[in-house]
Order: sequence, then C-alpha cells, then structure tokens
Amino acid sequence: MTPERWQQIRDLLEKALEVEPAQRAALLQRAGASNDSLRQEVETLLAASDDVRSSFLQSAPPRVTLASGTKLGEYEVKSLLGAGGMGEVYRARDARLGRDVAIKVLPSVLSSDPERLRRFEQEARAAAALNHPNILAVFQMGTYEGAPYLVSELLEGETLREQIKRGRLAVRKAIDCGVQVARGLAAAHEKGIVHRDLKPENLFVTKDGRVKILDFGLAKLRQPQQGSEHSAPMTSGETEPGIMMGTVGYMAPEQVRGQTADHRADVFAFGAIMYEMLSGKRAFQKATSPETMTAILNEDPPGISQVMTSIAPALQRVVHRCLEKNPEQRFQSASDLAFALDALSSTSEPAAISASVLEARAPEPKRRNWVGATGLIVVFFAGLFFWSRMPADIPRITSVTQLTNDAANKSSPLADDGSRLFFTERNISGWQLVQVSETGGETAPLTTSMPHPWLQGIAPDFSGLLVTSSSFLAPLWWLPVPAGAPRRLADLEVDAASFLPDGQHIAYSKAGVIAIADRDGSGAQILANVSGRTGPLAISSDGQRIRFPLFDLNAESRSLWE
Repeated sequence: MTPERWQQIRDLLEKALEVEPAQRAALLQRAGASNDSLRQEVETLLAASDDVRSSFLQSAPPRVTLASGTKLGEYEVKSLLGAGGMGEVYRARDARLGRDVAIKVLPSVLSSDPERLRRFEQEARAAAALNHPNILAVFQMGTYEGAPYLVSELLEGETLREQIKRGRLAVRKAIDCGVQVARGLAAAHEKGIVHRDLKPENLFVTKDGRVKILDFGLAKLRQPQQGSEHSAPMTSGETEPGIMMGTVGYMAPEQVRGQTADHRADVFAFGAIMYEMLSGKRAFQKATSPETMTAILNEDPPGISQVMTSIAPALQRVVHRCLEKNPEQRFQSASDLAFALDALSSTSEPAAISASVLEARAPEPKRRNWVGATGLIVVFFAGLFFWSRMPADIPRITSVTQLTNDAANKSSPLADDGSRLFFTERNISGWQLVQVSETGGETAPLTTSMPHPWLQGIAPDFSGLLVTSSSFLAPLWWLPVPAGAPRRLADLEVDAASFLPDGQHIAYSKAGVIAIADRDGSGAQILANVSGRTGPLAISSDGQRIRFPLFDLNAESRSLWE
C-alpha cells in the first residue's frame, strides 16, 4: 500500500465514522463511485474490530510493501502489476522453475486480525486444492514481514469488467465465457468450495480466450465472524447466519438477508454476470447500495430481449432462471448450467443472423403482370402440399396377445430382434434386463455386470443393445447380444437413447437437449432444445423424424412431440 493510498483510505474512513451507520453505505457509494477498490478497503475496515480500526488510524503511512528485487523464498519480485481492495499484485520470477508468477499481498490491516489470518490460510488451502483450467492456479502461500501473500500463475489479458466496459459481448462469446465459468464453478462446488463474490472483476479473460475465476474464497475475508472468540472454525462451505458477504449487485437474495448461502448463490451471481455480458447493463443497479439490495430482494430485471431483440428465448430463460429469488428454482448445480449453455452455443446466434439476413434480402416488388400467374402457382402448390399432409386413418387395435404372466413390473422401451423381445424388468434386487420369445413364455435375464441396467434401444443389425445404469441421466453403454462385456460410449450421459436406421448414429436426449452422435458416442451434434424431461425416443423409418414424450415436472403433465 502506497502512502497516497493509505491517506485516501484514512480520509474516507474518518468521514464514514462521523455519520450514522445507516448513512455509511450511501456515503461510501458516492465517495467510491469512480474507485470501487477504495470503497471496498474502507468497508473492510468498518467491518473489522474496533482495535483493527484504531490501529490503522493511529499507524504511520506505510511504505510500498514489496520493492523490485525483494525475495520471498525462491521468488524475486520484478514489478507492481496492480492494487485493489484485497491487496497488491506483483510480477515475480520463480528462480527454481524459471517462470514468471504473480504474488498477491493482502492489505496490512488484515494481518493484525488473527481471525482473518486464520480464515485466509483456510481459504488459501482450499483454493490451492482446486486444479481446473478455468480456476486460477495457486502455488504457494506464506507471510512476509507479517503480511500474508499468495503465489499463483501469472495471467496475460484483462478482466471481464474491462471487456464489458467496451460494450456488450457477442452472444457466442458470452455463451463461451459462461460455459467456462460454469465449469470452473462446478469443479469448486464439487469440493465444497463456494466463491460468494463472483463478479466481472473476479473473472479474467486471457489472450487466448481462456476464462479464469480469481479470488476463490477471499470474499469471506470481507466480514469477520460474529463471536469468533467462542465459535467453532468455519469450513469452506459454511456461512455465519446474519453476515452479509459479497458485492452489492451480484449478491443473491439470501446473501442480502444475511442468511446461509450455498453454491446456488454463485449461480445467482453467474446469472447477473451473464445478463450484463449480453445486455451491457447490470441486472440490479440503483443509485445507492441499499436501493440495489432492495431491488435484488423484490424486483426482477427487465428481459434481455428488451435490450437485445435478437436473443434466443432459450438463452434468456437460462439467464433468468439463474436469477430466481428462491434458490430452489435456480439451476441446482453449475454442471447442469454449463450443459444448458453448451447446448445453446450452436443455436443462439445463428437464429439472429438468419433473421437479419432474411430481412436484408427481402424480395423486390415484381411487375404487375406476374402477380396473377404467381398467385395461381402458389394456390396450386399450397393445395398439393395440404393434400399430401392429410393425416392417414387413425390406427385401431384389433387384438391383444399376452406374452408374459409373471406379474413383474416392466418398463418401456421394448426392443425386438425378430424372434425375441428385450425390456427392463424389476425384481427383488432391482431392475434387470430380460428377454422373452415373441410367441410368449418365461422371461430370461441377460447377464451383465452393470448395476440396475436400463434398456434404451437395439442396433438395427441386432448385434447389441444401448443400455444405461439407471432410468435418467446416466452413462450410455453398448451391450453385445447374445453375450459380451458392456462398453462405455465416449462420455455420453443420457435420459434416453436410440439407434438411427442407418445403424451408424445414435439419437439421445439429456436435460432438455435432443442430439445425435456417431455409433461410438463421438461427434455429438445438438438438434433441438426442449423444456422438460424426455422419455423414450422413437425414430422414423427414414431417419428424418424423432418422436418422444415430454414431461413437464413443474406442471406435472406430459405431451407427445416430434
């Protein structure tokens, strides 16, 4: 911290202490309108104990924390890269491995608070445990002259905030950034680590387009634990009730209320960031922080389509689902969110482009003497079209033949190889694959090592079955018949699957997406997005149509789609 910076913080802190606590938020909002980091540092001091504030006000202006050439073990400081509310960042050289790294030194005011130091070490260990391409890699932690620091990978590029300042992002780019962030969050959430301060400033876009999540867990340093002298240590996934953590404008409603916040708070912040990337405007932004927090609790942001008319409705639904006030109504996992966005990556912007192209290429007026002839041709072909589309007679059931008589519960779909029927049947130990002759008789189980196998379909050449290990969202396997070891098909996880008539492609559904892939599970291509969970897929004999039941879990209804 430079002497000039120290003086700015001290002046603003003294002004804040002179007004009533209820008026401080508005004061800090005005004073920090052009300098978020200054406001954040003062908020950190106001949230600290009386002893920490007093020691800061009574201390002498500090010198620069690290000078060029300073050595921290095997790291030699080269230059200051930047300073913010949570400390200074330096470029340094790792002499042992011959690479440049970043060293972040926390503000000296935090080093005088033992509880904050304990939590910093706890969160630093959690961040270092995360190994994911979309999360900043942390190499080491330590202290230098009493100041805690972190050593991490050095990134070249800019924050997402800097990109948004230049205007809203293209749809494809916004979705790509969103998918990367969601995947990084999913990796953290799997380890029980919640960010709780996700915002554009904490997302870094490298020069090659990689998005990195910064400062995992450091948001917990913003507020002290109440009654920390007698409290049990907090784990990385806990929040002390009654404490507000996060940045105004990106906090979930439960964070604004000071309630317990879990990984779904990150999903809310993610939605606010996606909204901002697509619209160029913040989802929640009022004149003061209290007004912004009131909006988060009681108001819904305007639809993105009001700003960007060409946005795909499905993409808008994804964003607004993230921004639901009730955590139960948001995406329940970041991995589901990543999949939903990834499914839209090939459908969101092309629709808008096609619309603009069609509008730009509107046909020029034809000469009057062609109008009559054109009209007759249109009428003729319209009549021919509707005649060809007239529905066939409705099928009627003329007879029924019972094939089994064992009273066991059976489930669709059925698979037929011309002599046998295959299906899923429930016995005492759970679901199993069975077969029965087309003429009827006793069922016989198909021996497989898979637990609770569930039939999905059969190959057109009858050489094997598509099988999952449960009825919904499970890995897809190939099971040779009449015997053989099951084989996993790439990394596909499906709700339902079926072979196309050519035998070389598989149609499948997963979490509201209809897609096809090669026979071995590679080369996946999304065909459509649907709202709900699908049942078994039926493919037309020409391979041009897919029919499926669609279950609306909210309305508890089902319908048939093609």
